[in-house]
Amino acid sequence: MGRTPIYTRVYNQLRYQILSGELPIGSHLPPERKLAARLGVSRNTVVRAYAELEVEGFIAGKMGSGRYVEALPPAPALSRIHWSSQHNYTHLHAAPPHMAELLAITDTYPDTINFAHGDGGKHTLVTSGFPAYVKSAADQINSYFFTSVQGFPLLREQLVRWMGFEQVSSPEQACVTSGSQEGLYLITSMLARPGDCIVTEMPTYFGSLQLFQSLGIQVIPVPLDQEGMKTDILEGILGRYRPRFIYTVPTFHNPTGYTLSLVRRKHLLSLSEHYGIPVVEDDAYRHLHLDTPPPPALKALDQAGHVIYLNTLSKLLFPGLRIGWIAANQHFIQLVSRLKELSISTNMLGQIALANYLKADALTPHLARSRNLYRQQAEVMEAHLQPLTALGLQYEKAAGGFYFWVSLPEGVEARKLMQTCRQKGVSFTCGDMFLLRHAEQPYIRLCFTHEPPSQIERGMSIISEILTRQKEEA
Repeated sequence: MGRTPIYTRVYNQLRYQILSGELPIGSHLPPERKLAARLGVSRNTVVRAYAELEVEGFIAGKMGSGRYVEALPPAPALSRIHWSSQHNYTHLHAAPPHMAELLAITDTYPDTINFAHGDGGKHTLVTSGFPAYVKSAADQINSYFFTSVQGFPLLREQLVRWMGFEQVSSPEQACVTSGSQEGLYLITSMLARPGDCIVTEMPTYFGSLQLFQSLGIQVIPVPLDQEGMKTDILEGILGRYRPRFIYTVPTFHNPTGYTLSLVRRKHLLSLSEHYGIPVVEDDAYRHLHLDTPPPPALKALDQAGHVIYLNTLSKLLFPGLRIGWIAANQHFIQLVSRLKELSISTNMLGQIALANYLKADALTPHLARSRNLYRQQAEVMEAHLQPLTALGLQYEKAAGGFYFWVSLPEGVEARKLMQTCRQKGVSFTCGDMFLLRHAEQPYIRLCFTHEPPSQIERGMSIISEILTRQKEEA
């Protein structure tokens, strides 16, 4: 809501010129005052735009030489994916411990009103009926005891039925994982080696970003807007580099909540087919629409077999379930299953419970109830966000998923706001967690599904009060 900040428009313009090749690698950028005069903006606006470009690695500065364009070395495009040539490469690199910090919030601040975690909250688990299936699975465990590395056959059958994709017609095209995070680790380990690059939207889910960095993978960011990843810019990137794959959360994206339009979905798939680059589709939020259902999954539109589909039921039931799956062509699934042997298999008790839950079609009514509740929770949170737009705060109305992606008013610092709110018993995540490098960002992510409406009222009142005071003091 509201117009895009001027510095963001300058930043986007320069970024596009770099990615499209209009500003070649090594070219010098104008001094801040000169560019500000040319564009008719303030010098501070240009300073902020340059700072963001430096944080994301697009430009660099040398003392006495000004700023110049940096880029990853180009590599040739290929027209085919050679699945049999993919290998397992892993190498641990340092990455920010965002996941550990986030999960520690509950232990460190047990009474906090939690807008930081990304889950449906304990209240939805109570009404799901799933605990009864876990108890029943415990009685069946002696009959199964262990299962194949690829996953419990009945569960894979039910997952294929649940997805309903023409392109995934057999349980042999699915591999059960210990959550989608393990699935992404397996996929990345199969497709990339340290020093390789991948492409993803930016901002992006910090868990995936942390995983890529830990494996020594370079990340090429692609901007996104209300229609999702900007595939015109993606096209320029794929024409210059050879990323190992394109990672995307196209439906109710984390953290922005944006959904890739049908037109861009088709464009993305055509680019994947043209350049022979796999697409990893992380589709955890597909069934969490608040009103209109989203466009078809990329996998449902995939005629070339280039999409590796990644999903989890942890978001739909509870995060501790830790059961996800990969769906792809059978050859790739065989390769992934070989790598999956390192963890032997996924929790058998959970697999049995989930297989029976899906077979009984108990998830469908649970989702209907959850969507109704999430719609109410989003409305409660938005009722507190909307008055703050008078101070310069901006946000998009939630269409699905778990989050509001909030642009803070000028002069309000995300980290300072977070620290003060945490002292008052409210937690949320800052925008810098979703970018390549740590730098102050004027964004926060608020989860509207974790807390019940009464707690959302309390927590948002605290945030509103503190944000208003900090804006007045700015």
